[in-house]
Parts: sequence; C-alpha cells; structure tokens
Amino acid sequence: MSADQDKARMIVEGVAEEIKSRVRSSAQNPEAIRSFRERLSRLEDKVVEECRSSLPQKYRQQIQEAIGAEGLRALDPDSLSARLAQNRRHFAGIIQRLAVLTELYRYSTAEAQKALCEVAGLQRMQAELIDSQVDHVREVEHLEDRWRQGQQAIQIMLASFEEAIKRILSFLDVEQMEVFLLDDDQFLATELKTDGKVFIYNKEEEKPALPESVHEVQIREVQEAILEMPLVVEGRQIGHCRIQRPITAGFDKAQWKTDVAWMMPVLARVIQSNHDRQLARKVYIDDLTQLNNKRKLNEQMGKLFKQFKQGQKKLYVAMIDIDRFKRLNDTYGHAVGDEILKKTAALIKEGVPNAYRYGGEEFCAVFYGHDKEATLEKMESLRRRIQETPFMISGQEYRVTISSGVAEFEVHMNSVMDAIDRADQALYASKEDGRNRCTYFEDIKGRLSADHNRLRQEILQLKEKIKELTDMEQENSVLRAALGKKKKSPSES
Repeated sequence: MSADQDKARMIVEGVAEEIKSRVRSSAQNPEAIRSFRERLSRLEDKVVEECRSSLPQKYRQQIQEAIGAEGLRALDPDSLSARLAQNRRHFAGIIQRLAVLTELYRYSTAEAQKALCEVAGLQRMQAELIDSQVDHVREVEHLEDRWRQGQQAIQIMLASFEEAIKRILSFLDVEQMEVFLLDDDQFLATELKTDGKVFIYNKEEEKPALPESVHEVQIREVQEAILEMPLVVEGRQIGHCRIQRPITAGFDKAQWKTDVAWMMPVLARVIQSNHDRQLARKVYIDDLTQLNNKRKLNEQMGKLFKQFKQGQKKLYVAMIDIDRFKRLNDTYGHAVGDEILKKTAALIKEGVPNAYRYGGEEFCAVFYGHDKEATLEKMESLRRRIQETPFMISGQEYRVTISSGVAEFEVHMNSVMDAIDRADQALYASKEDGRNRCTYFEDIKGRLSADHNRLRQEILQLKEKIKELTDMEQENSVLRAALGKKKKSPSES
C-alpha cells in the first residue's frame, strides 16, 4: 500500500472510529429493549397456554435436547413411583417451566443470530464505505495536489527568468543545475549553469585551481543523486537538464524523481520562453547600443499613431546625430567609435522617454504626451549633458557633441515618416548652423521654402548652361570635322 493510501485510510478510519465511539457512548434505546421484553412475555404466555393440559410434542423434543432423554424420563409424572404420585402437579409445573425456558432460549438464539448477521452485513458495508471513502479522499487529495502544482507552475512561469530558476531550484531542493540546449539542427549549442544567483551561458572550461595545503589525513565521502532529464516543449525536445544533489538522511529518492519529472515540463517552458524573449530582443534590440532599433521604432510608432489619431495628446519626433563622428571613427579607429556610440546611447536613453538607434551615428527620440516646450527642454538638456560629459576610453578622454532636429506629428500626415523627414530637415539645419544645437522644424520651415526656391532657380540655370555647353560641343565637333577635311585636300593633290 502506498503512502497516499495509508494516509487516506487513516483519515477515513479515524472518522469511522469517532462515529463508533459516539454510538457506544450514547444511551441504549429503551424502546427497543421494552419491545423485546414484551415479545418474550407474549411468547411465555403462549407456551404456558399450550402446556396447560399436556406437554406438546415440540416442547418435549426441545426439553429432551436441553436436558437429555434420561432427564426427561426422570421428570415424567407417569414414571414416578406411587410415593411421588401426589407431587405430579408440581413436576408438571417444572416441565412446563422447562418448556417455556427452552422456547425462550430458542427464540433468543434465533434473534441473536439474526442480529449477528445484520451486524456482519453492516460491518461489510462499513468496510466497503471506508474503501470508497479512502478512494474519494485520495482522489480529492490528488486533485488538490494537482491544483497546487498547477498554481505553482503558473507562478513560476509568470515570474522573471531569474526568479523562476530560483523557485525551481528551491522546489527540487538543489543548489545548482546544468541545462544543455539544442540548436535548430539538434546539436548541443548552448549551456546554462546556474546556482539560482549566477547565470552563465556557454561557460568556457576553466583551469582547476591549485588545492590548499593539507597537513593531516582527511577523508571525504560524498554520495550524490544525479538525474538527466530531457526538456520537451509541445512534443519537441529543446535540450536536456542535469540535476544533482547529495544523498542526506531522510532523502526519498523515489519522491525526488517524481518531483523532478513533474518540474521538467515547467523548466522547459521557462527556458523556451526566455529563449524566445532573447530572440525577440535580437530582432528589436541593437546589439551595440542595446537601444531599440529602427524596426522597433516603426512598430511602436504605428501603435502611437493609432492612439494619436484617437486622443488629444501631442506626438513629437527628434532625430539626433553625433557631430563629426566619421572623423572620430577614422582618426581613432572603430573600437573607439563603438565605445562613443555606446556611451552616447546610454545618455540618450536616460534623457528621453523613448530612444532608438536609427542607423550609424544617428538616433531617434519619440515624445508622446509632451508639449512643445517640454520636448525642446528635454532635448536641450540632453545636448548640454552630452557636451559636458567626458568619455573616458582606454585611459583617454574624448569630448562629443550632438545636433538634433524636432518635428511635430500632425493629424493630416499619412505616415510616421512624414514627421521623421521633417525632423531630419531640422537636423540638417542644425548642422548647417554650426552643429551642437537643437532646431525645431517650424522655426526653419520658411527658410527651407526659400532654399527650395533658390535651389530650383539654380537648377534651371544649370540646365540652361548645360544646354549651352552641349550646343557649343556640337558646333566644335562640326568645326573639327571641317578642319580635318581641309588639311587632307593639299596632300591628295
């Protein structure tokens, strides 16, 4: 019998014993006793009446069975001597009483046997009820255990990856575990070692440290239980897990195996979810700066665009560029350039509500729910902070400035790119005006229109000059051809 069955049976038998105790301690039923005595009295009157004239054969037989044939003959009035003939009536009364007693005894015995049969039936029913209740208790406890396990699994999977691993280690009562994940080609590609505090992926083999000096004999005997279990999600194996723990006093290996087997699907889900989050992060996160990338910008701006159309909040976009970054990159190398990008990105992330790496040394910031003054103030504060922050890279100090342009997203615009294009134009205006500044698009819109008209006139003039030069080139070609013919004529003659 399993431990669960023992536990369930103890619970049910405890309840049954409590019921028996209450029945025994309760007063006997006086009505049942009175009824039984009345039946005995009626039976006695009936026998006396039947034996009044003579002893019926059935009672004679019962007495004979009770006291034997010799005893019955000794008590028979017809066999008594003349001396005792006068006491015939007295002996007839004795025989009558014997008949009553034997009949009462027979009736009581039959009733007792009937009661014993009923008790035996009740005991069988009790045993069957106990067994059924044991099964019921086991089923209820099993359902409760499943419910608790389900709740625990949900809490683990809703927790952060680090917290989930800690809870799994605590549940399994182990200090560390190793997880080996498979790649798409089903080769072991990733290893995770964790003690619940440190998470190390693809840990390289370390050289063993030198042992401490030993000055006396030491003996260590360590017994460990090691389990390796596959990690399966929706029928697909994603890797396997190795768990080990010391075998201590009271360690139940069978129960531990059961716990590990139950926890493995939960661990597999946690590992897979974390892996999926990492893949999603790679899709939307720039590897170098750890900012959201252009793809994430387009996705989030699409959502903000819908909210902007429905609500009254304003939406501003800022384009940011590191001044003279190409010169820094070419002069000091790509390693320094990458560090400058990372440090600048960290300051941008702290200074604006939503920051993105747009490409190269260009960044984008989105302000939703901010007014124009608050947006420009944040951008100006960011510009000052970057200008005043020295970047220490490999012991050398570098100074960086940024230029930026800000534009408002307007209701009549068809896409996010309309606002980004305006912010880009304001950014170029900042560059033209000397860099290290923030320009608002509306402030230079008139200038852009004038520049556009000027450029249009210059393009028309260039087209006219190109046409003139083309015509002149054609005339020169004709003249060169004519001169060539004149030079050949004298020699031929």
